[in-house]
Amino acid sequence: MKKNGLLIFVLLYLTSCSSNSEVQSADKIDAAYSAGLTELSDEEYPDNPDISVRHPKYIETTMDSIEFLQSDVGFTLVITPENEGDDTVKLNGIRLMEFIPTIPECSKGDEYMSLISVVNQEWNRNQVKWVGDELKKATSKVHTVNNEKITRIDLARNCLNSYLWELFFYADVDGKDKVFYHAWFNFPAELYKTLFDKRNADDFENYTNYLETWRDPENLPLELSRIRVQQSEVMVPCSNRSDEMYPLKGERKKKQIAIIYPETYTKMSDFHTDSALFATFSQPGFYNRKDPRTTELGRFKTLNNVQYRLTETEHVQHDELRFEFSRENGEVTQFIFGGIQFEDLPTLATENANSGSQFSMGIGNHPFYEDCIAYEKLCSKNNPYFGVLLDGDNNWLDSHKIGIDGPLLHRDLKNENLIHVWLLSFERHALVGHYIVDLSKVNR
Repeated sequence: MKKNGLLIFVLLYLTSCSSNSEVQSADKIDAAYSAGLTELSDEEYPDNPDISVRHPKYIETTMDSIEFLQSDVGFTLVITPENEGDDTVKLNGIRLMEFIPTIPECSKGDEYMSLISVVNQEWNRNQVKWVGDELKKATSKVHTVNNEKITRIDLARNCLNSYLWELFFYADVDGKDKVFYHAWFNFPAELYKTLFDKRNADDFENYTNYLETWRDPENLPLELSRIRVQQSEVMVPCSNRSDEMYPLKGERKKKQIAIIYPETYTKMSDFHTDSALFATFSQPGFYNRKDPRTTELGRFKTLNNVQYRLTETEHVQHDELRFEFSRENGEVTQFIFGGIQFEDLPTLATENANSGSQFSMGIGNHPFYEDCIAYEKLCSKNNPYFGVLLDGDNNWLDSHKIGIDGPLLHRDLKNENLIHVWLLSFERHALVGHYIVDLSKVNR
């Protein structure tokens, strides 16, 4: 394993967001950082879910370091190889500031909501891909590493602390992009803090204990009226399909290795106990069965009711759903998400649910995975999306402790008035709930 910590000269720039894009400022701050790249062997990462689907050259491909250089339209990422025969890979025009956890406009002035906002943005993965024409624009040439032509590059801020990031290269194998390089690196702390301060007009030190060491916030009330204006509310029919099994395809198929308990399961409701265990996500960013992650999925034992709400932000109407669940002892858990327009969701058959839209828990979050076009269009300062878990007294609950990552959503293939809501488990290892909400009688 290589060590991190190469120091070089780099330039910073200041960006800010309008409603749908970043507007860059001429302000500049001199800094001096880069990072070494670390690869993990199969011995170091035995629970790697990509083992079954990766490129044959995954283990033998190495790179040395990553630099961040200012350009007129963002940052240029320069990835330097270890081997003389490999290309130095350049990725141009990266809007790095959008990766930084952000206090949304709706949270400003509310100290607790500001904390919950940045904590949940940092504690949820944001992985962006450059592929096809967008990769060609960003790289200006086809790069070759380990005699493989790079067909896709991903950059990820993982969910462990402020400085743990990841890098991926893909190459074509029989018409499919497969990962042949995966590296971990420590994003330079001083650079990160400066970006955070400029992004939020707030001092990173106010959040250090939460973002660097995963300190748990208190469970206090969240005032959702700050996030959106509720226009109407109505109870809606909902079919609970959690006594069925989810489709074992794509990410869910390769991540079966991360389910520790129950050892056998035939339906999603088998997870609805506080005994469910998953491989945790350990530093620098890998799944680890030796450190089981406990859950409180017993909170989803019984679905009591579902409410549809029509809401508004910035004169735009959005859809919102509130699910009320209870334990066997009657303890209530509310699962609420909104700031979405359901007509924009994909229309899918149930067996293809894994291709639905995946959203994380938080306020203004980017999705877990997105392409660079969607990434550049979305601004976390004013992204209307939010997803929260609340108790019966409207106190915020930590979704990571409870064991879910957010909703996976799609419309029904045969009836677009039916919205499929699936519960993504901790780290999206499994689907642990399926609910079909009928909006056919709702005035929207």
